[in-house]
Amino acid sequence: MKIQNKLNIIINNSYNKLTNILKKWCNSNKNNFNAGQMRANRGDDIENYVKYIINLFSKLFNINIKCIKGNNDKKELIIKNNKKIIKKNHQVDIHIYKNNKFIAVIECKAYLDSCYYVRACDDFKLFKKFNYNIKNYIFALENSIDDNTKIFTDIITDNICDDIFYILDGKRKSSKPIYDIKYKKIINKTKLNYFIKSLKKLLLD
Repeated sequence: MKIQNKLNIIINNSYNKLTNILKKWCNSNKNNFNAGQMRANRGDDIENYVKYIINLFSKLFNINIKCIKGNNDKKELIIKNNKKIIKKNHQVDIHIYKNNKFIAVIECKAYLDSCYYVRACDDFKLFKKFNYNIKNYIFALENSIDDNTKIFTDIITDNICDDIFYILDGKRKSSKPIYDIKYKKIINKTKLNYFIKSLKKLLLD
C-alpha cells in the first residue's frame, strides 16, 4: 500500500474517532456530570486519542514506535547540591519512542490558554536542562491563548515548543463550551491533516 493511502486511512480514522469523542462529551453534558469529572474524562480521552493515532502509524507502517502515558514513564531528574542529592520525577502527558529511543513528548489539552502554555514550556525546558534531546509538542483541540503571552513565552524559553497542533475551528469561548450539545464545534480537516503529516515527519522521515 502506498504511503499516501496509509496516511489517508490514518486521517479518516482519526477524524471519525474524534467525532465520536465529541459526541460522547455532548451526551455526558446532557447527563449533568460535574465539572471535575468532565475535565478528567476529557483529559483521558485526548491522551488516548493521540496515542491511538501514533499507534496507527506503528501498525500501518510496521515501525517500532511506542507511545506511553507520561505518568507510566517518569524520568528521574537528579541535582547534586554539595553533598546532597535531590531527585525529581518528571513527565508530560505523552512520551514517544522510536526504536527504543526517546524522541518526543506531547502535552495534550482540551484547550490551550496562556497559563497552560507557560507551564508546558517550563516542563519542556526541564527535559532540555537535563540533556534530553527530544521534540516538544502541544496537542490542543481549541485555541484559547493570548497571542502576546505566546510570543513573550516563546522568547524567554528560546522557542522550546516545536509546534502546537489545534484541531477545531476558531477561538475557544467559555460561553460556548466544547461539550455543549447546542454548539457544534467543527473539526478542521486541514489542521488534522497537518498534525498527521507532522507525525509522519517525526516518525518516518
